[in-house]
Amino acid sequence: MTLVLRQRLDGAKKTLGQVDVALSRKPGALPADVEKAFRTIVDCRSDIDHWITMVDARAAAWQLLDRLELKADVDDLVPFGATRAKFVHVRLIGVQAYVATKWALADRITAMVGRVLCTPDAGFNGANPVQLVSHFVQKERKKTTAGALYDSLRCSFGWPVGISYAIRNHFVHDGGQMAGSDFFEGSTSASAFRISEEGWARIEKTAQERYVVDSSLHRAGATWPVSPRDDLRAVLRVCERETDDALGVLLGSACTTLLGHVGFMLGEA
Repeated sequence: MTLVLRQRLDGAKKTLGQVDVALSRKPGALPADVEKAFRTIVDCRSDIDHWITMVDARAAAWQLLDRLELKADVDDLVPFGATRAKFVHVRLIGVQAYVATKWALADRITAMVGRVLCTPDAGFNGANPVQLVSHFVQKERKKTTAGALYDSLRCSFGWPVGISYAIRNHFVHDGGQMAGSDFFEGSTSASAFRISEEGWARIEKTAQERYVVDSSLHRAGATWPVSPRDDLRAVLRVCERETDDALGVLLGSACTTLLGHVGFMLGEA
């Protein structure tokens, strides 16, 4: 999963370098504003190494969650850095770190690809940058994104992306608890990462009503946990795989489109 996105990031860096070379071969061949717009996108190449670091940081956050319940002692304390802390606290911190890093990475990638794949008003809107859910999944934003691209992304990845984003917002903004209802089934290591009935219902409702997606919006043959409430980590893993692939599709589409377009504009294609 991580390897696929890393390969897409490496490929994007290479493709943007080819765009830079093409522009440098014919300086002044394009209107100044046009070349400046192209180079603004090419300059994102310098950020890609940091994006790869964010992939590694996400993996480190995942290690905090992996087998966490099995590391608890008789006082329900688990390793946390150089000390030990309550399982319930480390579980919350770990989930928040993982989902926050994952979606920060997604936001950085979509802000760049939006300059190629979305309308100018959306793609170059610094106050409201292009985001994966709002511009490539939600129905009301369809007019901001290229038609075939929007439809293919939404229909293939809408459900796991929507579920993942709902989980992210619930943990980052609500701390995994709302209106007296906890997201997890219990607060001790005995409950591990099992999701409460109310917690999962809230996530599904948010995805369906706020992001306007449903369980039919996924790739043919894509696997999904038979019982998602059994372990949040199983849900997060599937959502990571699907979201990474969606981001990889967007990244590859944007960079190859830009390279081809510049080639045509320069009369080289």
